[in-house]
Amino acid sequence: MTIDNPPTKARTADSSRRREIIEAATEVFAQKGIVAATVRDIGGRAGILSGSLYYHFSSKEEIIVEILVPVLRSQVDAFDAIVAETGDPDEILERLILSAVLQTAANPHAARILQNETQRIRELALEDVTKLQVEVMLRWTSAVKQGINTGRFRADVDPRMASVSIADVVLGAYRFMRPMGRSSPAQVAAQLTALILNGLDTR
Repeated sequence: MTIDNPPTKARTADSSRRREIIEAATEVFAQKGIVAATVRDIGGRAGILSGSLYYHFSSKEEIIVEILVPVLRSQVDAFDAIVAETGDPDEILERLILSAVLQTAANPHAARILQNETQRIRELALEDVTKLQVEVMLRWTSAVKQGINTGRFRADVDPRMASVSIADVVLGAYRFMRPMGRSSPAQVAAQLTALILNGLDTR
């Protein structure tokens, strides 16, 4: 019979507690904002003393990075996989929107933070987060530009403006999905795709 030694058990407990803190902090940041949220708020939501939180994280900023980096990296990877599979501008944008809506559905609090706290993230110089935000935006912009260059999307559209608008709308999709709304992620994605593609379409 194999018995875990104490260090292994301790690491498992630490990892579990970190996840609990991350989940609690994500809700607090989404509800109160990065600046207004305090370590005490996070500790209270996680059910631990605020001082104990520093055993797991060195700062509030470290928690923010740990919340947002996996979400953004997953989105970049998903976007790259889509672009590698098809060259059709309509299909690319449709699938990017669905992928992003599914990400929002899976991480609604993180989506809310990303939508509302971009300026704060820049002010805090959270470079790992900011770089990935740029990567996400580059992929939205590339998709719009590809549609313009192939004549599928309107030439009078500013790719940057369109991309920022699309990204913002998709991040805000949590408002329309359960529990806040009545629609499923697929229904929301279909509605947004129709609105966005109709606005870009040259036909």
